[in-house]
Amino acid sequence: MGSLVALLSACSTVPKDRVTDPGGELLYRAKHDQLSAVISWNMTGRLAVSNERDGGSGHFSWKYDAGGSRMDFHGALGRGAWRLVADASGAELELADGSIKRAADIDLLIRDQVGWKIPADSLSWWVRGMVAPGPFSERVIDKDGNMANLLQDGWTIEYGRYKDFEGASLPIKMTARQAEWKVKLVIREWDLGTQGAAND
Repeated sequence: MGSLVALLSACSTVPKDRVTDPGGELLYRAKHDQLSAVISWNMTGRLAVSNERDGGSGHFSWKYDAGGSRMDFHGALGRGAWRLVADASGAELELADGSIKRAADIDLLIRDQVGWKIPADSLSWWVRGMVAPGPFSERVIDKDGNMANLLQDGWTIEYGRYKDFEGASLPIKMTARQAEWKVKLVIREWDLGTQGAAND
């Protein structure tokens, strides 16, 4: 009986993959290799975070490289501006009033100081249409090799549209949901050629 339970448990954790076309997986792997080799990138657009009680939205820019990342956010009508800088040593959040908060965990820092639940580390992968490092529960790849849906770390990620930037098909609309939380990004521009972006 114990062996049967173990087998059923193992089967229940096997990731579910669905590819709408046999060539889609090959295209996704090629894009994954291409984007994984990019050591720095910039993106700009709009970010909205909400739950069943509250939320906020505004313009943001996100600069990432091997040394760390920096996200600048400017809320609607100039409200709720903040800058988040993170590297291997931890994260630092500068608020609109000039106060600076620090923590070892970037997600907890955002949650405690801004009141938003954002899976920042995983989001840096999801926003490029890629599975974040570690296990995932389900993913759907379309015929063009683009991620259409992903279930990972308890978050459901849905991709709306993709657009070609510098030879790579990248998301310009995506939504991540977990329980009452929803994180929505509308990306206006991608730059895959900026070096040392997080240190500007």
